[in-house]
Amino acid sequence: MPEYPRNLRRKVRVRRALNNKTYAAFALVAATVAALVWANVGTSYDTVWGTEVGFTVGNFSFNLEFSDWVDEGLMAFFFLMVGLDVRRELTLGELRTRERAILPVVAAVGGLIVPALIFLAVTHGEDYSSAWGSVISTDTAFALGMLALIGPRNAPRLRIFLLALAVVDDIGALSVIAVFYTDELNVGALLLGLLGLV
Repeated sequence: MPEYPRNLRRKVRVRRALNNKTYAAFALVAATVAALVWANVGTSYDTVWGTEVGFTVGNFSFNLEFSDWVDEGLMAFFFLMVGLDVRRELTLGELRTRERAILPVVAAVGGLIVPALIFLAVTHGEDYSSAWGSVISTDTAFALGMLALIGPRNAPRLRIFLLALAVVDDIGALSVIAVFYTDELNVGALLLGLLGLV
């Protein structure tokens, strides 16, 4: 390996660290632990997430709570990137054949139905049994982070399977929320979303 100047070697090390999925998974675990501790100590957690952030241009102003910027902005971008990854695999990669694509889809459907049935069986007759929709979604970011942390090295098929399963599961869970947990169903918006998926 050729000898690079010191500043270039430092840049290469930083780039490798940023591209290392294990480091990203450790950061995810550390952030999760910090958030759990922070959320259970004092009230500053709710204060920060409830802070309004926005901008004003002339007479136009746009403000959202910090949590909404994350939920509606960063998470939408995250799922766009995950969806593009799965789309590439469906077109050119491991999931391009029906035989390979059917397994994560069936697993995702099972992952939607089984937790809901277990929840309904445990909470049968209780007032909160209607919250069955809260148990059916997979945390895609956390699942991928844990796969990078404890999963086998160089397991692209497992990662692709988990990606496809999580995306189908999230689409199903979001559809359940949109249909069963809304006061007013916007059919036009759902049809536009379906058109985008197609």
